[in-house]
Amino acid sequence: MSNGPFFLRWRKPGSAKPELETFADLDAALDAVEARWVELRESAPQILDARKVLLLSTEQLAGEFDAPAEG
Repeated sequence: MSNGPFFLRWRKPGSAKPELETFADLDAALDAVEARWVELRESAPQILDARKVLLLSTEQLAGEFDAPAEG
């Protein structure tokens, strides 16, 4: 796994330009996505690495955060 920063890229509804948020590490980026999943799920969120190469796609994030809780 590469070193940070990591980026959360997503699009506001109706906007052509993506938003980009920076996080020091992958855990912080994933925590932000998890905390805002209801808001972000329809905004094509993606996690990018330090070179801004796709690390986790919208589909992968949906698979993680839309999955039913086990237990």
